[in-house]
Parts: sequence; C-alpha cells; structure tokens
Amino acid sequence: MATNRSDAAQSAPRPVRGVFRWSLWIALYLALPIGVLWLLYIVDQPYNLSESYRVRSADWIASMDNRPPSSGWRALGADAQPKRDPTQAFTSVWFRFTIPPSVAKPALYLPYPNGNFDVWVDTQRLLQTGRVRKPLRYHKAPIVVPLDAASEPGEQYVFVRMTRQSSYPLINYAYIAPVEDALRDADEQLVLQRDIPLTVLAVMSVFGGLVALMFFFRRGQTAYGWYALTTALWALDTSHALYHGVFFHHFAWYSLTYIFLMWLVAELYFVNRYFKIPAPRLERAITGVSIVACVVLFSIALLALDSQRFERFYYNATVPFTLWTTVIAFVVSSRYFVAVRKSFTFDSVSLWLASGIVIGVGIRDICYELGIGNVPGSVYYLQFVAMIPLVLFGIQLMRRFASDSRNAERLNRELKQMVASRTADLELTSRRLTNEERRRVLAEERSRLMRDMHDGLGGQLVHALALSEQGKDRDLERSLRLALDDLRLIVDSLTPSENSLQDLLASYRHRVSKMLQRSGFTVDWILDDCATQIALKPNTALSILRIMQEAVTNAVRHSGGDHLVIRLRETADRLQLSVTDNGRGIEPGQTERGMRNMRVRAEEIGAQLTITTQSGETSIRVCLPLDFQDITVV
Repeated sequence: MATNRSDAAQSAPRPVRGVFRWSLWIALYLALPIGVLWLLYIVDQPYNLSESYRVRSADWIASMDNRPPSSGWRALGADAQPKRDPTQAFTSVWFRFTIPPSVAKPALYLPYPNGNFDVWVDTQRLLQTGRVRKPLRYHKAPIVVPLDAASEPGEQYVFVRMTRQSSYPLINYAYIAPVEDALRDADEQLVLQRDIPLTVLAVMSVFGGLVALMFFFRRGQTAYGWYALTTALWALDTSHALYHGVFFHHFAWYSLTYIFLMWLVAELYFVNRYFKIPAPRLERAITGVSIVACVVLFSIALLALDSQRFERFYYNATVPFTLWTTVIAFVVSSRYFVAVRKSFTFDSVSLWLASGIVIGVGIRDICYELGIGNVPGSVYYLQFVAMIPLVLFGIQLMRRFASDSRNAERLNRELKQMVASRTADLELTSRRLTNEERRRVLAEERSRLMRDMHDGLGGQLVHALALSEQGKDRDLERSLRLALDDLRLIVDSLTPSENSLQDLLASYRHRVSKMLQRSGFTVDWILDDCATQIALKPNTALSILRIMQEAVTNAVRHSGGDHLVIRLRETADRLQLSVTDNGRGIEPGQTERGMRNMRVRAEEIGAQLTITTQSGETSIRVCLPLDFQDITVV
C-alpha cells in the first residue's frame, strides 16, 4: 500500500505540468498576433508629412461634367456628404481645394486613391488616371501632381474629379505639400502597397509552382495538390488586390476579393490531408456553405447594377460573408490544434502558431475594413502574414518530398541488390535446369531412336536372319530392302529443320514407288503447296512418316485393292494427311497391331487419327493442329 501511495505521489504532478505547458503554448498563441500587429504598425508609418499640409476644408458637387463646374458648389461637412445621383450611370463628384500660398513648390498628394481621378488647376488639366466609362478604372497607387507650374498670382483652386461605381465617393486623405516631401512619402507608400506585396506574391508563386510540380510526380499524395490550390487562390486574391483596373462590372469584380478568400477552404483540406486527421463531414459542411455564400454574393453583385438599393444590400451581404471567412479561419486553426494534440512535432506546433497570427491579423483587417474601433494603419496586413503558414507549408512539404526521395533511393538500391542477388541465383538455377533439360532431351532422343530402330529396323533384321537360316533368298532380299528403307526413314526425320515436309514426302515417295509398282498399285499424290512448306521436328516428322508407312503397308498387304490416294492439305487450323485405298476394307482382327501402333504414335505428337471404311474404301487420316509447338513455316 505504501508503494502505491508513493507511485501516486510521483504521478500526480504530471497533469499539472501538462496544464502548465499547454497554458504557456496558448499564451504564446494569443501573444504572437499582438506582437506581429505591433511590428506591422511600426512598419506602416511612412508619413513624414506634417498634418499642416493636410486639406481640412473642401467644396464638392455631384456632376457628370468633364470640366470643373462653375457653380453649385457646397461645403464638405458632416451634414453634407457627397452622394451619387441615382439618375446617372455612375457616381461623379468634383472636389475643390485651395492652394495655400505658404507652400513652396506645391503638389497635390492622394496617398489612398480608390477610384478614377481627373485633376485640374483652374482651366488646365494636369492628370487623368483613366477614361471615364464603365467599367471605371479603380486606381489605388498614390497620386502626386505638381501644381507650381500651373500657379498664377492670386488664389488658385485645385479641382479633383472622382468617378466610381460606389454611391458614396469620398477622398479620406488629401495633402497639398512640397513636391519633394510628397514624392518621398509616395515612394514609401509604394513600397508598402506594391513592392512588398509583389515580392511576397513572387515568393509564394515559386513555392506553389514547386509543390505543384511535386504533386505531378506524387499523384497519390493529395496534400501537395491541396497546397498548390491554396497557394493559387491566395495568389489570385493578392493579385486582385494589387491590380488597379476593373475588367468587367464593378461590383462583380469587387466580389472576387471575397470569393478568392476561399483559399482558406483549400487550406482546410490540406491540413486534414497533411496531418492525416480526416473530417469528411466538416469538410463537406464548410465547402457547401462557402459555395452557397460565394454564389449568393456574386449573384447580388451582378444584380446590383447601378441601383443604390441593391448596392446597399450587397455591402450588407459582405459583412456576414466576412464573418464566415473568420469562422473558416478559426476552424482551420482548430484543425492545427488537433494535429498538435495528435503529434507534438515542430511541423504541427509551428503551423498552429502561424495560424494564430493569421487569425489575429485577419480580425484586425475586418475591423479596419468595417471601420470598427478606429483601427490604425493604412493597408490590409493579411496579405503580408498569410504567407507565413504557406511558406511553412512549402518548406515542410519540400522536406517531406526530399525525405521520401531519399527513402525511395535507398529502397531502390536495396531492391537492385536483391534483384542482382536473385538474378544471379536464377541464372545459376537456369544453367542447372538447362543442363538437366539438355541431358533429359538427349536421353529421350536416344530412347526414341533405340525404340524406333528396335521396332522397325531391328524387327526387319531379325526377320531377314530367319529367312537366311531357311534359305529363302528372295524373301531375304525383300526384307533387307525394307530394313534399309526404314533406316533411311529414320535418317530423313532427323534433319527436318533443313527439309520441308515436301522434301520428306518426296524422299519417301521415291523409295516407296518401286515397291508399290511391284505390288501392282497405282498412286495419286495430292499435295497442297502451302502444306508442303511446313517443317516438323524429328520426333513429329518420324511419327507422321511411320503412320503413313504403316497405312501404305497395310493397304498393300491386306486391302486387296490396286489404287491409293495420298493427300496432304492445310485447313484453317489443321494439317491433314490421309491414305485412301480402294480395297475391301478392314476385316475384324486384321492389322490390329499396326492400327495400335499408329494410334500410339498419333497420341505422342498430339495428333488425331481417324480410320473410316465405307463401300469397300478405307481411309486413314491424321490431323495435326497448326499451333502445335513442333510446327514451323519455312
């Protein structure tokens, strides 16, 4: 019992240490976005201009005139804000500023223009950012227009025309400052608004392209594909934010900003595939709601046209859409947390902390866009920090790809060694089998020759010896001739690779013709040209010739006829050899041994032997398949 209490005392601090460790990580997760926002705000301080140069008062008039109006001006104030004329195709508002005489070499400076601008001094046009027609140019880069060349003695006015699709055009910041100060400030603004985002975009495009190439070679690892899609959507979102023009309807073009934010959905799929934490229901729900939201938002944008009512509805619709994007970001962060709980590694922890930075900065950008809490800063920060998890993704995927490649190379080397070893074993076994096969074939051929010589030549010689002992010289001569023919038959069959079936039959025909003539038989040889071009191996050739020899011998000895027809032809899939006589047919018990020998020989070579007797005519037919391995075409 004491031992148990001691174990419990030792294990008790472990949950406490676990809670303390997770508390530190969560505190770091919350502190990182704050630190990053503070750093970005420090960088986002390019304004060296004194606030004394800022335009504090101005006049405005809603007018579609292409030149500054001469009357109808109203002072800009809280109760007099520029509004769109609903009868016109788009909003066109003229603003009028006074050039302070105290500013040497003055210049008009607009650090955050969001629209199409036309700048005049009295009756002289100094700048036009784009032609006034739909869709209107959406100029974003800082504008600096020197005014000293157009100045004349006395009070001078600067006229700025702003045209937009929006119903509420307003110039939030306008300065009339020395031209050198304005250009310096504009250059710093360009670095923050254009140069840094373009650099980030280029870096991310390279990462995305490399991972897409990896996915091309590793189709089975879908995490690479989802990362490439995430990067592509993010690049489209950033490019859309940097581009100064509008390709089609203004509201539809503006809605792409929100639609391209769906790279977060692709990131959700990537996280689940990368860390192998499947959540199909969650993915389907997020994807379905996101698709519906994008379709609704884009449809509203298309229907908005130039109606103030639809426009107001559209802007109201972007608020829940932006909140939904925030929800997706939190869901993605929760998946990172699940990955950390599953495996506390550098990959999971670093990406989880990076997601916290993205979420914190994203909340700041939402407040900045909606004007909540007077958020400081001049640009959206998400375009800078969104690359943090994406770059981490890319680095980790490349590390994994390199590790997989090294493992694949190692396995290939091991496989090559195994293959080489197995190949050597197989070659040794093959040589042994080849030697065994050669010995077996030689033994079988020797046995066949011995059997053929014993059955054919040996029998003839024994019969000749018996005739010699009986003193029957004529019969002895005949028996010796048969033995010689049989020996020649065996010799002919041993070289079929050099002689076609036509040559073998011609040799046999030459030898058997005299015997048939002495026996009073006439023979019709009917040989197909194509069939005679077939060559047979020794065993097959000798069996075919012996079957034909046996059939001819039986016909001469037992048929009682005087005419033979020997036919060789080739059908669709068979080679047929037949011997037909015009005798009295086969009587029971006659030539049984010869028939049995013919059947045995036919079975040995895979042929079919058919014997038919009809109307005193006997036909012995041998059918050999053309696909038999012993058959070749000369």
